[in-house]
Amino acid sequence: MKIHFPWEKACQRYDAAYSALCEATADLPVEIVRAEEPFEDPDALCELLDGELREGLAGIVFFHAAYTAGEIGSHLGRWLTDHKVPLLSWAWPEPGNRASNEANSLTCQNFLQQMWTQMEVPYAWLHEETDASSHGMLQCFARAVFARDKFRHSKFLHAGGSRVTAFYDGEVDELAVMRNLGCRFDRMDLEAVFQHANKRFTDADVIRLKDAMVGHPDCAKVSVPDEQILQTYRFGLAMLDLAAEHGYLGATVKSWPELFDCYHCAIDGSVSMMNDYGFCVAEEGEMNGLLSSMALWLLSNGDAVPTMMDLSLWKLKQDRLGIWHCGASPTRLLKPGTQFAATRHSILENGDPETAVGLMLEFLLANGPITVMRYLAPDASRWFAFEGEFVDTELDYRGTYGLMKPTGDATVGQIMGTIFDAGLDHHWSVGYGHWHEELRMLNHFCGLTEIPLRQSNANYGLSR
Repeated sequence: MKIHFPWEKACQRYDAAYSALCEATADLPVEIVRAEEPFEDPDALCELLDGELREGLAGIVFFHAAYTAGEIGSHLGRWLTDHKVPLLSWAWPEPGNRASNEANSLTCQNFLQQMWTQMEVPYAWLHEETDASSHGMLQCFARAVFARDKFRHSKFLHAGGSRVTAFYDGEVDELAVMRNLGCRFDRMDLEAVFQHANKRFTDADVIRLKDAMVGHPDCAKVSVPDEQILQTYRFGLAMLDLAAEHGYLGATVKSWPELFDCYHCAIDGSVSMMNDYGFCVAEEGEMNGLLSSMALWLLSNGDAVPTMMDLSLWKLKQDRLGIWHCGASPTRLLKPGTQFAATRHSILENGDPETAVGLMLEFLLANGPITVMRYLAPDASRWFAFEGEFVDTELDYRGTYGLMKPTGDATVGQIMGTIFDAGLDHHWSVGYGHWHEELRMLNHFCGLTEIPLRQSNANYGLSR
């Protein structure tokens, strides 16, 4: 308010906040737009927002440069009840000047956030300087806003059209997902994918891909027939082509039993290839798994390189967790200094080595910080996540494997106790880097509920 507070100083702080936001998001796929100066007129604020909404407004950073009139807060709250745009309320810690209060930033942040709470408008808040110290939270908000916006305007391919046998937690209530995340699934049967492959790709196309994998210096051995490698890659190329043709942001594929029994291949090597290419794919018809991997992929701008896994080995004495799956992780995640093997599916070989099919890739996952998360059946309205790091280990099971050491305050006992007490799902998406806070931000604005961590470290418990 110009009448009560020094306007020139408010404008200077506003410019500094804008500069800090631009610096924080310089490497992210977002565009920062601003008003020319702080607002006094609530109608002018809403007029600006209406215009930006037509251009694709994904989030709002509201900076309390000086005392903010209540009408500004109430009009913004009213606008946000119609337009569910994520909001970050940012005020700055005043030093005190032993004279007149020239901004009252903390008070007006308190004042407006009470209004928004009463109006049931979700928000995030930050009280920090307009310098590099604000970058972490600003980047977190920008990542969450970008991910939410991409979810809201995306569609995914479900190749196979249904869950694998008895994997009930892989299905999701699609209408609930459309309500909360905004995205949708298109379903296509496996035969349609193969027919597309046969129309679009020659044998020479697929052989080139097979030769690149077999001839790679990181490939230690190949113990799977060529025709199975070619069949697997033919399917993967078709999925990539369909994604490009129809604009799919990601996909899931029904891995079995039809691909084993009718098409005589295992899709794991193809899922690995597609994720290596940069197209996010989950296997086993996993809709919740794809959504979980996509959250990590979008929040990290692809850097997390997510892969869907099982929690397979609880090493109680060492407080370590073995995370494994059937050889579908991208080879980008290969541990440096090691190699991968191209094989038949190891679980099928448990039954009959002679009839087992491939392609499956076996290798150790790279060491480094990871985030493990899951949107939970039946409607992806709840979620759970934890952070850790992959550490040195042997390949405890054939497939792709990493050994997680928990980081932060949570132990493996608390993590598994939470999963077992609450009866949570059995597939988990693993992404490199620590993204728990970004997930909290994203899911807050999507209206999703985080499962609280169990406090007990015991290796036994009771269902909730």
